[in-house]
Amino acid sequence: MSTRLYVRAKVRLQELLDRRDAGQGTLEYLGVVVIVAILVVAAVTAFNSFNLGEKITTQLDKIGNAG
Repeated sequence: MSTRLYVRAKVRLQELLDRRDAGQGTLEYLGVVVIVAILVVAAVTAFNSFNLGEKITTQLDKIGNAG
């Protein structure tokens, strides 16, 4: 009889542990999505403040005026 109680307790404990870990994958996925979103916002902000079009125009004007 004590073996049966031990097995039931062990199975119940394992079920509780499995249930606790059930949402872990979702949290990790959400963390990756948040980090990627932050990196995209940082990249867009950096490119907007750099004003690439103006830099290219300035360099092309220098090349055109050099001749």
